[in-house]
Amino acid sequence: MTEVKITVQLPDQVESMEQLGAVIDAKGQQVKPQLFEYQLASLIQRQKAATEVVAGPECKKESSSKVINTTN
Repeated sequence: MTEVKITVQLPDQVESMEQLGAVIDAKGQQVKPQLFEYQLASLIQRQKAATEVVAGPECKKESSSKVINTTN
């Protein structure tokens, strides 16, 4: 499990529960894309690492040296 700590600045004084809810909702909408991007980058790195472990040096060498001729 990944633990993410977030620091969010909120106003010192809030006039109502509705205002507090609106502020927190707005901050949440800002944080969601950042969390998604962070987790997505982490997922891509893990998948890359797993792919590199599965393919040995010979497979990597063959796949990088293949040339496909598309002219007829």
